[in-house]
Amino acid sequence: MSYAQKLDDVALLLDELEGLEPAIGNNGAPLEIALSQIEEDPGQPRRNFDQAGLEELSASIRERGLLQPIGVTKKQVNGKHRIVFGARRFRAANLARLTTIKAIIQAGQADDPYDQMVENIQRDDLSATEIAAFIEARLRVGEKQKDIARRLAKSKGFVAMHASIGQMPQMLRDKLSASPLRAVYELYQLWKRDAARVEEFCAQHETFTRRQAEAFVERASAKPSHNDDSLPAASLIFRGEPSLPQPTEDEVKLGAAGLPEGEPFPTAPRKSASDVIVRVRHEQRGGRLILGRASKRGSHFGIVAFDDHGEEAQVSLAELALVEIRIHEPL
Repeated sequence: MSYAQKLDDVALLLDELEGLEPAIGNNGAPLEIALSQIEEDPGQPRRNFDQAGLEELSASIRERGLLQPIGVTKKQVNGKHRIVFGARRFRAANLARLTTIKAIIQAGQADDPYDQMVENIQRDDLSATEIAAFIEARLRVGEKQKDIARRLAKSKGFVAMHASIGQMPQMLRDKLSASPLRAVYELYQLWKRDAARVEEFCAQHETFTRRQAEAFVERASAKPSHNDDSLPAASLIFRGEPSLPQPTEDEVKLGAAGLPEGEPFPTAPRKSASDVIVRVRHEQRGGRLILGRASKRGSHFGIVAFDDHGEEAQVSLAELALVEIRIHEPL
């Protein structure tokens, strides 16, 4: 018997003694803990476990053993450890009829709801609806989207897209099982303006890719270039008012200051869109929002010229963070 195996046997023996906690484990060393002494977390964000996948993992565990330990809390009031991460491995170990499982006792906050969430997201083990349920729960208790994004180590756009799932119509939520969230989110933005076209698209497509959804939204949102309504609201601010008919020279009476009577002194000319610089950030990229051109994808999108490669992209305004607005003064 190896020295490491002897240490595991001693740790298991100590763990089985009432009221005693093994001296190792809190420092990251895995222990062998009886499955009967472990319980799943009722707040576990993952709700759906693929049975076929569990059977495959169970067969692998029987053949090769558990390659990666699970994480558990110290013993709770009921005398059991609670799973922090590794619920899928725990279930597969039960299917494999193991009596013990390798586990690491996690120090710190045992009830931090983000522990399992971050671990599952990193492993890509959660569906979009499961992530959305977690985010909605955090929003209900008063957390801000930016704080949720920081604790999940994700962008604010990631959180915003998942938070929108609860407002989507059922036909779009049904597509999330087979189509990527970003594709469904693109259709949701169009649905708010043109529900009939999105419903028709969904009826014709069981599944679709992000590229297919974006192409459809672009076609559906396209407007004639001469239509002023297609310009984004930001550009209208800087276009100025239409010029009024000017009086003829005979109709103008000059005042004492040499100006037409009733006219104020001249003021500085209004800045045009080209004089205004709007700096934005999308995920980890900085860029400039182009105000003088309309996005073909509709009024909820803007054209961003990114700094890194000079690339232009049409980005949802909901995913942009405003960094700075300044006036460009010509030399």
